[in-house]
Amino acid sequence: MKSYILKNAPTEGNSVRISCPSCASKTFTISKIHGKLLWNCYKASCKIKGSEQMERSKTEIASKIRDTITFYHDAENFTVPDWFTPFTDNVRALNYLKRNNCIDAFENGRARILYDPKQDRVVFLVKENGITYDAIGRSLKPKTIPKWYRYGKSQKLFTAGEHDTAVLVEDSASACAISPVATGVALLGTNMKDADLTQLRKYEHVFVCLDPDATRKALDLQKYLSYFVSTTIIRIDDDLKYYDAQEIKKLLQNSN
Repeated sequence: MKSYILKNAPTEGNSVRISCPSCASKTFTISKIHGKLLWNCYKASCKIKGSEQMERSKTEIASKIRDTITFYHDAENFTVPDWFTPFTDNVRALNYLKRNNCIDAFENGRARILYDPKQDRVVFLVKENGITYDAIGRSLKPKTIPKWYRYGKSQKLFTAGEHDTAVLVEDSASACAISPVATGVALLGTNMKDADLTQLRKYEHVFVCLDPDATRKALDLQKYLSYFVSTTIIRIDDDLKYYDAQEIKKLLQNSN
């Protein structure tokens, strides 16, 4: 097994999907993250999975340092545009936030939310330790593409709340709705990047709760994250931002 994995191991930060050495199905994935090899067969009846820390080459170490410097350089130079205004200046923005249970997060300091009059978007600022790294805007115009727009170059996830437990969701509004009972973490349409993983590893437990039509994506995330942090999938029939705090609390309790 080990020789097969080493022979087919990808380069740092990448993954490969090949035939499983146990069941022969083409659902065997090997990934290399932070110098650690992770392997798993996604066929339901196959239980092959594992991980092993590998020694990184000088090239891989140098590349990681460059990526980290670039990431923080871009993030720390993000400036909130001066044309952003309070969301209370726009009735549609205010109604959107009320309808999606986001007002409590704003009023209790768990999220900073503004309005972009140029693009007609509700804007959620991506902050950590008092630093604003990025901004995510949700269009208020029907059929606008993209519906969600990232203003900066940061790969950081939007978070709302400071709890030991996190709930990984699709968007910033859902993250705000969750924040009274757990830290809401918005995936924002991205795959798991190194920076994202660093944010998630600090939690005692992570619930993956994506849209009802993203079951396959949720399963893949759960398997990936379970190597680093205790992870559970929550299946729901509707978007989580339409649940109130008590409904979300009950949902998490029933999923433990």
